[in-house]
Amino acid sequence: MISTKRNIAMIVSYLARLILLLPEITATDANKLAEIAEQSHKSSQVPLAKTPYPSKKPAEKNVFAPIYDFSKPTVDSLFTKPPPNPLFDGTQENCVPINEAMRKHLIQSLFNEVTYDKNTLPSSNSTNVVVELTVQSITEISEFSSSFKADVWFSQIWHDRRLDFTGYNYCLTNISLSSHKLAQLWTPNVWLNFRVKLEGPCLLDLTYFPMDTQQCNLIFESYSYNTAEVRIIWRDWEAVSIPDPNSKKLPDFELVDFMHKKQTLVYTAGLWDQLEVVFIFRRLYGFYVLQAYMPTYLSVFISWIAFWIDTKALPARITLGVSSLMALTFQFGNIVKNLPRVSYVKALDIWMFGCCAAIFFSLVELAVVGFADKLDAKRRRIQRAKEQLMMRSDSEQQWLSRMSFHRPSHQMPSSGIDSRFGSDAEIVQHHIPSILNQNTYFDKARTLSLEPAKMQIKARRRSETPQYVNGERIDEISGKLFPLAFMAFNIFYWFYYIGMSGNAPT
Repeated sequence: MISTKRNIAMIVSYLARLILLLPEITATDANKLAEIAEQSHKSSQVPLAKTPYPSKKPAEKNVFAPIYDFSKPTVDSLFTKPPPNPLFDGTQENCVPINEAMRKHLIQSLFNEVTYDKNTLPSSNSTNVVVELTVQSITEISEFSSSFKADVWFSQIWHDRRLDFTGYNYCLTNISLSSHKLAQLWTPNVWLNFRVKLEGPCLLDLTYFPMDTQQCNLIFESYSYNTAEVRIIWRDWEAVSIPDPNSKKLPDFELVDFMHKKQTLVYTAGLWDQLEVVFIFRRLYGFYVLQAYMPTYLSVFISWIAFWIDTKALPARITLGVSSLMALTFQFGNIVKNLPRVSYVKALDIWMFGCCAAIFFSLVELAVVGFADKLDAKRRRIQRAKEQLMMRSDSEQQWLSRMSFHRPSHQMPSSGIDSRFGSDAEIVQHHIPSILNQNTYFDKARTLSLEPAKMQIKARRRSETPQYVNGERIDEISGKLFPLAFMAFNIFYWFYYIGMSGNAPT
């Protein structure tokens, strides 16, 4: 009797399975089949599903837990076209629908301590681990700490034959595990796992700062298994991806290129696989143009205003030059304090040194102008003294020559006076007017003789005195030479550094 009931239950179960393969089923038929299946379950104590059709409720998933696909037979199938899924093409027959209780029992059976040990390798040979990296965002690049921060999704795929559940014949292709099951699962012990916010190193080279490109990298390596036990490889298609294009742009950097590579390193414990992702960033130097280059341009231009100020206004010219130099030094200090203390010269250093030199040489030009004016004033004083001496000597020589030329030919008697000329009073009255008239004549001759002497001295000074450069002439030359020299420096600087930054290796 018992065997007859068992046979009936087996027939009903077989018919239920055939009905499940039909494309459509009504709710009434489903309820009847559920009642028949429940009766057969009570009679035969065979674990069957309470509902003869798969549940529409999706399995619960933890979005922050890794998804391990254990249904793949080998890792080589990851690089070839996968076979058709038997669950959806109708070729798999007689699979058992699974419910939550059966799913829980399946997981317990797979992770049984007797059959599964997480400290044991999945196979006696090396296990291939396929790695995929998805960069979700890059948040910061710090020159001071030589690092960058990014949010990435890191996934690993390997084949563990101990977790193969195809023998159960369930209508199930894979299992999604919760994060707490990770402690019971064997992992290849790669440094990064799951979705993480990490900080990686950057190989900073500030030679062309702020027109520079920087290289940052991420390294993946197993810290407990060498190549004899675990082989880490990149996935063949889109091993590293950045889905969001906006993630490539930062406030002061732009991601221009990224690449991935694999190498095998030799350690004392053997060979170890190492995966590396390299990110190339180009700096956006618009901030430095506004905050560094434009103020320095203004400082240099202000220092040139002194060339058009009177050479005698030395305090005003000195104030312009010194104020421009101090403002430039202060601006340079604000920029450098946020950069690492490197021992080599940067592009910004070259620019600041050039601008400081332009302002410094404008102050030197001011000193040269003052010295030239001082020498010119000294020469003028000496020249005036020479002219006065020459005029005095020429006038005295001419006066003496005229005095000797107009001297009277007769001599007065030394003693005694002829009685024919009368008394002494008469003689004085007779000769004084003639003497006075003679002196007046000499004064007029002296005045007339000085005019051609002055003209001769001026002509002699113009012919004999060399032409000296004064302060006004130096300012006139500097007002043209300084802008031309600064323009040549700008052409060399911008063409060289922008060209070098554009030719930087990526």
